[in-house]
Amino acid sequence: MTQVPEGTFTMGFNIDNDNSWGDVDEEPVHEVFLDTFWIDTYEATAEEFSAFLNVHKEDAKRYFEPGSAVTIVYQDGKYRPREGLGRYPANRISWYGASAYCDWKGKRLPTEAEWEKAARGTDQRIFPWGDEFPTNERVTFRRKFPEFKFSAMEPVDALPLGRSPYGVHHMAGNVWEWVADWYSADYYDSTPTHNPQGPPTGDTKVLRGGNWYYKAYYMRTTYRFNDPPEEFKVWQGVRCAKSKP
Repeated sequence: MTQVPEGTFTMGFNIDNDNSWGDVDEEPVHEVFLDTFWIDTYEATAEEFSAFLNVHKEDAKRYFEPGSAVTIVYQDGKYRPREGLGRYPANRISWYGASAYCDWKGKRLPTEAEWEKAARGTDQRIFPWGDEFPTNERVTFRRKFPEFKFSAMEPVDALPLGRSPYGVHHMAGNVWEWVADWYSADYYDSTPTHNPQGPPTGDTKVLRGGNWYYKAYYMRTTYRFNDPPEEFKVWQGVRCAKSKP
């Protein structure tokens, strides 16, 4: 895991800009103080998540759904990575699966604010590596799965040029990553300034970071995606966090 030290950072994005980037749910831009926390340096791999599923088979169908574009398969009564994909990100995971996996690891899902600070640091960068426009040397994006197959993704420790200011890999591209928070479009209007935890309830959960196919707009450190927690989509993955002891 990677330590993110306590302190203040700027959260959100000013949508009045020359690129016409940003959505209204990314405003207002605001200062947030976070305690020290740790976040996984890499996304959860197919190998790691398979091990979790194999000890939670009674709940596995609530946590994960196999498919032709999924890095984990179920064969002979056991979950395992596809051949050669053990270090690729686990995908098609529900929020419930992501949360339970982190619990099993003795960790938790990051909050939305923690995720954003780990991705952009304290200098308000647009992408994890800075403000330069994405390239496939930094991030997986605009890769069509029917064309690239599993090469649309990259191993979780690949593309070091795309690391965040704290050295965290793939905080843009590869798979969208579930966070702990419920989604609310106007949450930033009333968010606490210290360690925000998101709205108390909601219909969908937040995901961050974009995926292998989406365009540069969605690779931004401030973009907020959301899906129902029980839903399975091929681009859903996870990385975990941990509080300071």
